[in-house]
Amino acid sequence: MRLRDDDRAQSVQIGAVLLFAMLVVAFSSYQAFVVPNQNRAVEFNHNQDIRDQMQDLRNELVSIHGETATRSVTLALGTRYPARLVAVNPGPASGTIRTSGTADSGANLTIANATASGETGDFWNGTGRRYDTGFLVYQPSYNVYGQAPETAYENTVLSNRFADESLAATGQTMIDGKRISLVTINGSLSRTQAGSTSLDLEPVSTSTTTVAVSNDSSNVTLSAATQLSESEWDALLADQRDENGGHVLDYEVQTIVDARYDRLSVTLEPNVSYRLRMTKVGVGSQVTAEDEAYLTDAAGNATRLETGDTTTVTLELRDAYNNPVTDGQINASAESGTLSPDQVATDENGQATFTYDSTGVAGGQWVDLRFSAVTEPATSFDGTTPRNVTMRVYVESEPSRSPPAGSGAYNVTWLDPSDQTGIDCPNGVDNPCTLDFSQTSEATLSMATDPIVDGGAVQYATNDTQVGTVSASGTTNAVGENSTTLTPVNNGGVTVYTSSGGGGDRLSLEIINRATLVYNDDAVTNDGPDTDSVAGGVNFSVTNGFGESVTITDVRIAPANSAITTLSDDVFPNDEPLASEVYVAADLSDAHVDYGGGTGVPRTVDLDTDGQSNDGNAQLSDGATATFYLYEFTDGTSSVDMSGEDVEITVTYQPASGGTETKTFTITPTDGSGGGGGGSSAPSATITSATYSAGSSPPSDRYDVTVDVSDVDGDLDRVEYEFVDSSGTVVDTATDNGVSGSSDTSTEQLVARTNERDSSYTIRVTVYDSASNTGSDQTVVPGSG
Repeated sequence: MRLRDDDRAQSVQIGAVLLFAMLVVAFSSYQAFVVPNQNRAVEFNHNQDIRDQMQDLRNELVSIHGETATRSVTLALGTRYPARLVAVNPGPASGTIRTSGTADSGANLTIANATASGETGDFWNGTGRRYDTGFLVYQPSYNVYGQAPETAYENTVLSNRFADESLAATGQTMIDGKRISLVTINGSLSRTQAGSTSLDLEPVSTSTTTVAVSNDSSNVTLSAATQLSESEWDALLADQRDENGGHVLDYEVQTIVDARYDRLSVTLEPNVSYRLRMTKVGVGSQVTAEDEAYLTDAAGNATRLETGDTTTVTLELRDAYNNPVTDGQINASAESGTLSPDQVATDENGQATFTYDSTGVAGGQWVDLRFSAVTEPATSFDGTTPRNVTMRVYVESEPSRSPPAGSGAYNVTWLDPSDQTGIDCPNGVDNPCTLDFSQTSEATLSMATDPIVDGGAVQYATNDTQVGTVSASGTTNAVGENSTTLTPVNNGGVTVYTSSGGGGDRLSLEIINRATLVYNDDAVTNDGPDTDSVAGGVNFSVTNGFGESVTITDVRIAPANSAITTLSDDVFPNDEPLASEVYVAADLSDAHVDYGGGTGVPRTVDLDTDGQSNDGNAQLSDGATATFYLYEFTDGTSSVDMSGEDVEITVTYQPASGGTETKTFTITPTDGSGGGGGGSSAPSATITSATYSAGSSPPSDRYDVTVDVSDVDGDLDRVEYEFVDSSGTVVDTATDNGVSGSSDTSTEQLVARTNERDSSYTIRVTVYDSASNTGSDQTVVPGSG
């Protein structure tokens, strides 16, 4: 029997083949489309992460001023893809961090037309100063994400370089008002890998030193290599333009043929004193050290001492970045008297101190002291060159403690100063007194005449200006008295002299606790620009007596009244003294913290991390004053009038030499009668330097004067200068209308021309705020007449 044909089993086979084919197509599609898309997302996310890490790198670079320890930043140069059971991944994506332009002399940063006063002016004399630098570039090497940008650091700016343009990812800190902060890159680096790497940043040359530079006849200019367009710099420099309250007059980006970068040129406003701070950072290998560039006087110039006494003078050896050079050798010689030792090696601060002995020197004369940085080969002394310095001391006769019999003169005596806070004279004014700097940053010393003399000229001096300085002259009032202000400089003993009409007296003081922050007992209330008229804001200041610069990191605010629960400024913007909960105005760097909706008190405010908005810690140089603004105290609903309210303040700070210190004090604000950002507190002025130079055509005496001014109300207006000869004739004046805010620095030159020259002068400065309140300072300086 024959069976029929049957092919039913073939459908199963065909179905299996079709199913397998579908699986192959599906897997192929997964491998071809899904895997790349997922890997592209991995690479994209990595690119966002590395941009954040590059921003951390940029932040470390722009904040490295004054740091001595190497900083490290971790960068994840590449990434790995997630493991897959069947599909195949490409090899891990890698990336490269490299320097660019550091070996190219054309990629430099140049400062031109910048002049400084005094011995520093031998180096900063207007000549263009060139500093080699370059870029730090991260270059990704992804397998899928083909349009990823390079991320690069240049001139304090981080940018993302796409195929057709570069876009800034951060702001710039190179120019900020009157502050110029420059960071250069040195070394050679090229590192490629898929994992993470640690990039070390070595501070080759750095400090917190700032140098005042300006130019009356030409514009200070900055020039730097850039890969950003002029339109990008338009945005970066917009708030620094002169029409917006800044000092940038013009800028342009010029194309450099056959170069990988263009050239940015910035022109600054003339007749403005800028504070220049510079740092050189090394990365990778081939990092080069900086040699000494110039020698300058640091302390003791124009000191007065009696015949047979000794005093010390200090010099500082610096490199081209204005930073100290350690272990440099300094030679010394004196016109008369003796200097010892005759050669000193500079310390870790770049300083060398010598002792001058006036034994055998006749009184009533200025003595030149000459110093030179040792060079190979040796050169002869030339006071006009950067590595040579001339300082002067005045040797005077000791003032008589009583007038000669029958001379018609009068007795001069010091009055007891121990009724002032921080001054103690346990055995009377004729025995040593003590001034505790932790309680007061200055002392008012008063003298009296017997019999009473009205309108008598009074002179003051100290035997050691490195321990204390005084305002140099005055005139007795109707009761025969006059006062001078003693400003402690360092711990130690100092003798303060007063003389008038042939009589004189001396007062011995021991300065203690100079190394601290000092509350100036000046807290006042003020009504900020909120909607009410209650003075709920508080302004106060502290002076840095630590002997070196400090960084203020934290402020604890603790009102004694438990009903005061909140600190809230209640206004915008968030980066101004009266429109932030906490603002610290300091000479090197300000700080602000603004909280959205305010913050509860008591509270410890971390200046560089707290709040909705902040801009880092405050930095304060030695002897400078920082003003604190707290706005405004409330009961949770309304502002509280802070007049008479006790608030405990704890300031945490870090000295430049290392460590952490705290200063706790209680403020009790008085009624400042301020509203809407104004107040009636008087400003203060301190002459920080008066540097002599001789004009030759025609002959003249010139003094470059630098003054630090401050005002707790934040409304500085102008500084007026007078140059007065020994007869009381004003031979020159100047006015600086460029000061503003709560603290600033003013620099002007005063000149006595040929027929006006004298043997000595008094420099008087008066600072005004917008309410015409005033503060003043004066000093006596030598002349050539």
